[in-house]
Amino acid sequence: MVSKPIQYVGGELNAVVKPWESVDVRWVIMYPDAYEVGAPNQGVQILYEIINELPNALAERTYSIWPDLEKLMREAGVPQFTVDAHRSVGDFDLFGLSFSTELGYTNMLTAIDLAGIPIFSKDRTIDHPVVVAGGHAAFNPEPIAEFIDAAVIGDGEEAVLKITELVQQWKNDGQPGGRDGLLLSIATSGVAYVPKFYDVSYLPDGRIQRVVPTSPDVPWRVSKHTLMDLDAWPYPKAPLVPLAETVHERLSVEIFRGCTRGCRFCQAGMITRPVRERS
Repeated sequence: MVSKPIQYVGGELNAVVKPWESVDVRWVIMYPDAYEVGAPNQGVQILYEIINELPNALAERTYSIWPDLEKLMREAGVPQFTVDAHRSVGDFDLFGLSFSTELGYTNMLTAIDLAGIPIFSKDRTIDHPVVVAGGHAAFNPEPIAEFIDAAVIGDGEEAVLKITELVQQWKNDGQPGGRDGLLLSIATSGVAYVPKFYDVSYLPDGRIQRVVPTSPDVPWRVSKHTLMDLDAWPYPKAPLVPLAETVHERLSVEIFRGCTRGCRFCQAGMITRPVRERS
């Protein structure tokens, strides 16, 4: 028996399923936790809607599989799938994960493995999705640097559009350089941190000593993305309405980002600066 099978069904109000062959760039976005936790996440909903508004791209969602279904899937050889069209995660061009906390790291590894994608980024080929981390727990991507291909620092709205553009251009040009060519274009653009093109050295106590790019075209510093005009990004315009019960049984409305208090112990208060309000 599988508990709460409705969480894998999809078909929620405002969900989008675009024809696979109608686009060139395909994203799968994951909140690395159970559906009941991830479905209300506003960050995922925003990126999902922004990408699906593009004529040349689509986005579908996936969430962590509960152990009961995971066991059955492994026994039957069924890979990690999306809730929108139930496609294999491994078939997409990009696998984006939005981390609210570091607790999602192990769920990411389970999803990557269940999708049939090599755990370590160095073992992936042109046939595997580019794994892109984002969210608050991606601000220091080094703990998961061996498992991801890129990390977006800060707000993701403009970043997903830029990465989509880079993948589209790479495909139009005949995929020059293969997978490494695509990762290099992402790294040189500065849109994301690509661990493959940086050498990281550590102090004896485990702290990072320095991060040095291995290519002359790769920037030394990857800047945080900050949307200053929130009114220009009125998302989500059509929030998803889950079919299953979720942990947040309410509609969320974002009125501002950032915090005026700036408590040093608060990660969110520090990394989401400056304060930006919607009119």
